[in-house]
Amino acid sequence: MSNEKNSVSPSEMDPSDLPDVPAFQDEFTRDFLQSTEQTKKGYYPLLSGSNSFTMDFPKDMVISKESYNIQSSDKGETIVISYPSHQGKAFIIQSLSYSHSQLSAEDSKEQMVNSAGRELNFQAIESSNEKQHIEIAEYEDDSLSIIEALIWNDNNEAIQTHTTITCKEETNKEECTKSKEIQKEKALDMLKSIQLIGDESE
Repeated sequence: MSNEKNSVSPSEMDPSDLPDVPAFQDEFTRDFLQSTEQTKKGYYPLLSGSNSFTMDFPKDMVISKESYNIQSSDKGETIVISYPSHQGKAFIIQSLSYSHSQLSAEDSKEQMVNSAGRELNFQAIESSNEKQHIEIAEYEDDSLSIIEALIWNDNNEAIQTHTTITCKEETNKEECTKSKEIQKEKALDMLKSIQLIGDESE
């Protein structure tokens, strides 16, 4: 019976039978979640609407229905992830834009530089998949800590991400710095967990 229950998508289950966390209790976000089994503590498996990539999705965040966009033939997709309410001292807004094809990683990074309106110092970080590459650039913009990231593979698939981390106005500087570091690690964990499905089919 356990296997039978686990084969049912969370979107087909009664919300009262799902974990009592924002990711499952938000109807729109629930459609992207593949199982009630955690990938690691506090994270659940997400499949993009275009079936192009997977990632570990945090239990306390949701996907914005208003900001979601998917192109025809699943050639592109934009997902915006945030907290449903800003209860902590610092919080994340993360935008992921998937593209089925890109000219090159350098062209994508140039596009991101133009969008940011400043030079970006991209640095490679370790990817969980040897067929994928990930580079990030970090900078401060007033009260915002920003992480730009590019994830791509040798099949010319790519995901451009833009993450902002900010604190509530009433948070003092020391608490804000500490809370931002915690949120930064969470944001990077999410990015590192992304798996382009094109790699798995080879």
